[in-house]
Amino acid sequence: MKRGQQFTAVSCAARGGVSEGFLVPDQLQSLLVLKAQPPVVPPDLVRRGRLEAQLSKGASQSFTLVSAGPGAGKTFAVAAWAASGAAPGTVAWLSLDMTDNDPRTFWWDLLQSVIGSGAVPDDHALRDIIPAATFGAVEAREVRVRLAELPTPVVLVLDDFHEITSDAVLEAFGQLVDHLPDTIRLVMLTRADPMLRLHRLRVGGQLTEIRTTDLAFTEQEAAELFDLQGIHLQREQLAILRSRTQGWSAGLRLAAMSLDPTDIDDGITRFSGNDRAVADYLVGEVIDRLSADDRDFLLSTSITEKINGDLADALTGRSDSQSTLEKLAGANAFVVALGGQNEWFSFHPLLRELLRHRVALEQPTAVAELHERAAAWMAGHGEPIESVRHSILAGDLQGAGATLLSVIPRILSVEGPSLAAAIEPLARTASSAPTFSSLLASAAVHFHRFDYPAMLHDATEARQFLDEAADDVRPSAEVLISLFEMAGARMRGDASAVAIIAGRVIDELDRTPRRQIPAGRHFRAVAENNLGGAKLWAGDLGAADQILAATVPAAIELELPLTQLNALGHRAVIEALQGRCRQAHRRGLEGVDIVDRRGWASEPQALASFLALGLVELARHRPAEAAAHINRGLTSSGDHTDRSLRLALAVAAVELAVLRGDADAALAADARLRAGLGRTQQPADLLVHWAAVAGAQALLLADRPADVAKRIGRPGDGAGFAASWERVVLARAQLAMGNHGSGLELIEPLLEPGWPYREAAIQARLIEATVADRQHRDTAALTAVTTAVDLAQSEGIRRPFLIRGARLSALLLRYQHLGGRHAGFVAEIIDNLAPAGSEAEAAAPMVEHLTERELIVLRYLPTMLKAGEIATDLYVSVNTVKAHLRSMYRKLGVSNRREAVERARSIGLL
Repeated sequence: MKRGQQFTAVSCAARGGVSEGFLVPDQLQSLLVLKAQPPVVPPDLVRRGRLEAQLSKGASQSFTLVSAGPGAGKTFAVAAWAASGAAPGTVAWLSLDMTDNDPRTFWWDLLQSVIGSGAVPDDHALRDIIPAATFGAVEAREVRVRLAELPTPVVLVLDDFHEITSDAVLEAFGQLVDHLPDTIRLVMLTRADPMLRLHRLRVGGQLTEIRTTDLAFTEQEAAELFDLQGIHLQREQLAILRSRTQGWSAGLRLAAMSLDPTDIDDGITRFSGNDRAVADYLVGEVIDRLSADDRDFLLSTSITEKINGDLADALTGRSDSQSTLEKLAGANAFVVALGGQNEWFSFHPLLRELLRHRVALEQPTAVAELHERAAAWMAGHGEPIESVRHSILAGDLQGAGATLLSVIPRILSVEGPSLAAAIEPLARTASSAPTFSSLLASAAVHFHRFDYPAMLHDATEARQFLDEAADDVRPSAEVLISLFEMAGARMRGDASAVAIIAGRVIDELDRTPRRQIPAGRHFRAVAENNLGGAKLWAGDLGAADQILAATVPAAIELELPLTQLNALGHRAVIEALQGRCRQAHRRGLEGVDIVDRRGWASEPQALASFLALGLVELARHRPAEAAAHINRGLTSSGDHTDRSLRLALAVAAVELAVLRGDADAALAADARLRAGLGRTQQPADLLVHWAAVAGAQALLLADRPADVAKRIGRPGDGAGFAASWERVVLARAQLAMGNHGSGLELIEPLLEPGWPYREAAIQARLIEATVADRQHRDTAALTAVTTAVDLAQSEGIRRPFLIRGARLSALLLRYQHLGGRHAGFVAEIIDNLAPAGSEAEAAAPMVEHLTERELIVLRYLPTMLKAGEIATDLYVSVNTVKAHLRSMYRKLGVSNRREAVERARSIGLL
């Protein structure tokens, strides 16, 4: 195109020029100057560095789209960035309005904004263009060509682009966008995404999008905004306003304007969608711009927290709700599509509050009906929690109670907080007007809040209403009340009661048709989960593991993650007690990963995983790691915790002090443990006996072997966990008192191959080896040590070796010298061998192994017999005795008979 074709040679408004029939009067020039200037940045504007960084990054590409609803802070954010000098080129600003729907006006304004920026040289051809009446795609292409010839980059900011609705303007401008020259960086501010072909830029990586979530004020930015207004908020106050406004710039500014610095809390309480300033803004900027049909649509659908087309149809009686929602969301009318699928939508909280206030004023009789419709829709579409909430809001407490029975297991899921919040209004009525439904709701809320005494009180009262309950809800209610009672027993540490109630629930579920208990599978998973834990603390580890193994997949399928976590952790505890450390460690880490990802460290179901990992690290003799897990469990637990698990953690704390060799700390921890057991009405058998074993280990460490039998009593029969450890600890006490025969008799059952508790079996083998070594039965001692090493190495169990002290050193060295297959594992143990404890059986630092004949000769040294007399007594030559003495002196590191006796006594050989 040549100059003069639909353009004139008049270059710009500054010349007051006239084109072919196109007058540019002075008034238009002054208006254009205003439109081509960015707004003045107020001195109290919060500078938002993260947004400016996004804009700078976007301006390095072709197109930056800033799309959000009114009051989101788009204009000032971009204006502040432009004023900062961070833009990669000269900034040309244009604020669009309705007049720009005329093609001539649009292009004229656009060109003059670029020219007015100072980026266009006086002799540049762009100055010659003045759009004519038929300005279209061809002319736009010419503008594009001339823009490409600019000597320096230009950042073109188009504010309020949502004002452009003309197809002609959009088509012509779309041609420019499709082929943006390298000299132009376009920044578009709009309330609604433009009808342009942006997908090409998006696919090509040339489109930066800044949306409502990006523009929302962060906590720090919001704090600065209020500080600049002279209002200094506490963190909690700020959090309330940010939550209520969702970081919306206009909302926060209006809040700052409405708050009284002398009574901030009262101002925050009053500030909502009904606040006059906010309401006026929303009415003026949103509601009054809508058609009457759209306004009625918003009023009817505002009763729900989220909405989709089908639900909106049910509430409004319309059939075009989906398209209406998409239209409102596309217009950024404070309606936001959730998840990017245009299926579910939500209203801005402030708008929702205003709409609910208006519908309550204008259509008060319709509100209950709308909630009833919502409850019915939610119940039929897999949203029972929302159904309960809407039934309560509709005043239909009977309907809410019936639905509650089907959804109550979700109190153990990630939906627990939502369910508790939904039924809270119903639960509050239980104290003043108790009903069957309100008492069940109250029990559920108290369970969620770990208030078990109140939960049990509600459950007891609810049981009194069972005879009056309808036939279709009575079976579910019976089971639910039993589950509340079971939870109370578990928190008391009464494992026996837990097992009885869980069994009763399972029997009830077995004999009741499924249709009468809709949540039967969920109830069963919860009951079996608790039954597995009760079986564990009763000492029936095999049955417990079998039950829990089936519970985990059921909990996953039924979306009961807390039940899954509990079963997972208890299985890990079982494996740790059995000495299956590798599997227990893997499963425990799996549980802790769930805990950390979900933020569930304070949940009662988390403790088993902490306990399991602590037990594994104790067995592996890693005190620092064990302490981390045990202390985390003890710190996280409290009155709301599964008491059996808390007691088990206290047992582990005693064992940790013993592992560290701190007798005073071990005895103190044992005293605390005994006090805890004393406060427990019905402590589980396994915990009682396990606690006694841990306390006995503390007594051994304190060199009080005679007190061990008093603490433990008679060892249990059978191959149980507690009985195994009772025998081991009693045997150690007997050895410490010199009763080798009694010690061997105690551990005899544990020496059978395949004993189910690995670490106890390892301890038994090491006791056997110690006795054999003292009796100078070298082969038997080495065989016992070899068996112990074989059992320990595969699971990394080191504690039994290291707590024995130096007594095992010679045997372990001999194992190495003879090429034992786990020599590396044994070398690690020797390197970390603990010094002798205070037990009488412990020995001083190791010496080279003495032969059986040398040990026999050693026994004669404390006597008055001379070498010849010893030879006569042993039926050997005197030279043989002297040879044994020389070898013995060398191994003991001494030079004479007296030193040899002292050394042998110090290391326990005499």
